[in-house]
Amino acid sequence: MTRPTTKRPAAERPATRLQRWGGFVARRRVPVLVAWLAVLVAAGLFYPHVEGRLGAPDYSVQGSESSKAQSLLAERFPALGAEQGVLVFRSARLTADAPEYRRTVDRVIAAVAAHGAAPHSPYAGPGRISADRHVAVAAFAMSGSRADRAKKADELQRRTRDAAAGGPVEAYLTGASAITNDLSDAELRDQEVAESIGIPIALIALLLAFGAVVAAVLPVVVATASVAVCTALLGLLAGALNLDRFVTVVATVIGVGVGIDYALFMISRFREELARRTRPGVVPSRDDVRASVGVAVRTSGRTVLTAGLIVMVALGSMALIRGHIFMEIAIAAGLMVACCLVASLTVLPALLSLLGHRVNLGALPHRFRPADLTPGGASGPGRWSRWASVVLRHPYRLGIPALLLLGAMCLPLPTIKLGVDWGLASLTGTPSGKGQQIVATAFSPGAVGPVQVVGCGGDAATGMGRLAAAAGGDRRTARVLPAGQSGDCAAMQIVLKERVDSPAASAFVRNLRSDLVPRAFAGTGAHVRVGGLTAEYVDLSDETTGKLPLVVAVILTLSFCYLLVVFRSVLVPVKAVLLNLLATVAALGVTTQVFQHGLGSGVLGFTSSGTLQAYLPVALFALLFGLSMDYEVFLVGRIQEERQATRDDTRAIPAALDHTARQITAAASIMVIVFGALLFARVLELKQFGFGLAFAVFLDATVVRLLLVPAVMGVAGRANWWLPGWLDRRLPTAWKE
Repeated sequence: MTRPTTKRPAAERPATRLQRWGGFVARRRVPVLVAWLAVLVAAGLFYPHVEGRLGAPDYSVQGSESSKAQSLLAERFPALGAEQGVLVFRSARLTADAPEYRRTVDRVIAAVAAHGAAPHSPYAGPGRISADRHVAVAAFAMSGSRADRAKKADELQRRTRDAAAGGPVEAYLTGASAITNDLSDAELRDQEVAESIGIPIALIALLLAFGAVVAAVLPVVVATASVAVCTALLGLLAGALNLDRFVTVVATVIGVGVGIDYALFMISRFREELARRTRPGVVPSRDDVRASVGVAVRTSGRTVLTAGLIVMVALGSMALIRGHIFMEIAIAAGLMVACCLVASLTVLPALLSLLGHRVNLGALPHRFRPADLTPGGASGPGRWSRWASVVLRHPYRLGIPALLLLGAMCLPLPTIKLGVDWGLASLTGTPSGKGQQIVATAFSPGAVGPVQVVGCGGDAATGMGRLAAAAGGDRRTARVLPAGQSGDCAAMQIVLKERVDSPAASAFVRNLRSDLVPRAFAGTGAHVRVGGLTAEYVDLSDETTGKLPLVVAVILTLSFCYLLVVFRSVLVPVKAVLLNLLATVAALGVTTQVFQHGLGSGVLGFTSSGTLQAYLPVALFALLFGLSMDYEVFLVGRIQEERQATRDDTRAIPAALDHTARQITAAASIMVIVFGALLFARVLELKQFGFGLAFAVFLDATVVRLLLVPAVMGVAGRANWWLPGWLDRRLPTAWKE
C-alpha cells in the first residue's frame, strides 16, 4: 500500500516562465479570445479560396535522372510537352467509321482546341482506333507547370463533357493531370468522411475520459480552431510551395488528432489542480483558477511544448530528402502542429480561465469521473497504480514478451518494396478513371504515361535506333514512338503493356537504365536520360531508400539531445529513443505486411498494389516518432515530478501512472479513432497513412508506454536520473525546473 506523502504543492514552487505565461494569459483572457476570434473570422472568410490554390502532387526528385530528362525534353522537344493528355471516345453501338461518331469526335476536338490544346485526330494516323473500332483516342501535349496543367485539365474536362453531352458517343479526358484532379476530389471526400466518423467517436471517448460534457467538447473546439487557422495559412502558401490536396488532408487529420491530444493533457491537469485547491461544496476563487491554469501550463504545457517541438524536428528532418512531396508533408504537417501548440498555450488557457469550475458542467455519474478530481485532491491508489506495481514486481516476466512481440512485428520490414500508386481503384466513377480504364482495355494500360528517353551529343540517333529495336522486341512493350531529332538530341517514347504505377513498369525502367540503354548507346558518346512518370516514381523510391538511414539517424540524435536537456538524464532519453524506434519500426513492419503483402485486404477493402507509397516509410517514421513522444514526455515528466516530491522511484512510477494512464489511454484512443477513420477512404495512400499512424499510436500507448516504460524505469531505479556533473553544467538550463 502506498504511504501518504507530503508533496509540496506545485503552485508553491518557484514559478517558471511557462507558469508565468499561463498566469498572464489567464489575466488577459478576454483580449486573447478576441484576438483568436478575429483570426478565426479571417480564416473563415479565406477558406472558400483554399481549394482553388492547391496544386497537383509533385513526386519529382530534384537533380534526378527523370527530372533532367524532363528538362531536356521541354527544351529540345517542346511538342512532346511535359505530359500527354488523352481524349477517349467510346460507343457501344457505333463504330469509329459512323458519321455520328465522327461528328462527336470533331466537335470535342474543336472544343478542346479552342482552349489551346492541339489533339491529333484519331483518323490521322494508325494505332488510334481499337481493333473492334468502338474506341478511339486523340492525344495531345500539355505543357507548363504542374499547377497550370492541372487547371488546364480541369477546364478541358469540362469542355469535353459539354461537347459530347447528349450524343451517342462517350468522351472523357484522361492523363496524369486529369487523374490527379479527380484523385484530389476523391481525397477531399475521403477527408470529409473521415472527419464525420472520427470526430463524433472522439467526442464520446473524451466524454468517457473527462466525465463531463464541457470538458469533453473543449478539446474539439480548440483543435478545430487550430486546424481552421492553419488550413487558411496553408492556402496562402499553397501557390508558392505547390501544396496539394493529399498533404492538406494528412495535415488536417494530424491537426485534429494532435490538437485534441494537447488540449486533453492541459485540461486534465487543470481540473486536477483545481480539484486539489477546492473544498467540497465551495466555488473556487479567481486566484485558485488562475493558479490552476499556471500549473497546468507549467506541467502539461511543458509536455505539449516539448512533444510538439520534437514532432516538428522530426518532420524537418525530411528536408534532407530531395523529393518535393517530403517538403510538402514537412511544411504542412509542421505548420499544423505549430498551430496546435500556439492554440494550446494561448486560447486554451484563456478558455480555462474564463470557464473555471464550469469546465466540469454536464458531469457524468460519479463512478465515470476521474478519481483524482475529488475535491481536495483526496483519492487513494487507483487501478493504474496497482497495475504499475505489478509491472515493477515482474519487469522481466512482462517486459521480455512485449519486446519479443515488437521484434516479431518488425520482421516484414526487410521485404518492403516502394512505388507510387496512382489511386485508379478509387476513380472508377470519374471521367479520368473511366477514360483510363477504356484505354487500358482497348489499347494498353501504359498508354497515358509512356516512358520517355532522350539522348544528346555524339551519335545519339544511332543509339536511339538500336534502343527502339531492342525495346520493341521486349514483351513488356506495347509500342515504340520515335519523336525524331532536335539538333544533336534524339528522343523516343515507349508505351508499356503495364500500368504506369505498377511494379512491373518500375522494373522495366530499371532494366532500361541498367541494361538496354547502355547496350544500345555503347560507343555512341551520347548522354542518355530516361524519364516519364514511371521513371519519376522509381527515382523517388530510390531517393527514399537511400536517405532513410540518414533521416532516422538525424531524428534519433536530435531527439536524444532534446530529451537530454528536458529531463537532465542520460538513461531516460536513451530508453525513449530506443523504445520509440522499436515501436515505430514494428508499426512500419505491420503496415508492410498489410498493404504490400495484402494481409486483411478483404476486411479493409483494398487490393494490394504490391508496394507501399514511396514516401510512406520516411513520412510515417518522422510523424510516428514525433507523435509517440507525446506520451513519453507526458508520462516520464510526471514520473520526474513525483520523484522530485518523494525521492522514491518505486512510489513515483505508480503515482505517475495513476495520474496519467487514463489521459494517455484516452489520447491514444482519440488518435487511433481520428487516424483510423482514414481506413474508410477509397484512396489507397490515405488508407496506408491512416493505418500506419493508428496502429503505431495504439502500439505505443499500450505495449510501450503502459508496460515497457515502467518496467525499464523500475529496473533502472536511481540510474534513471543519472547525469554527469560536467554534462549538467554544460547543458542549457531553459527547461530545468
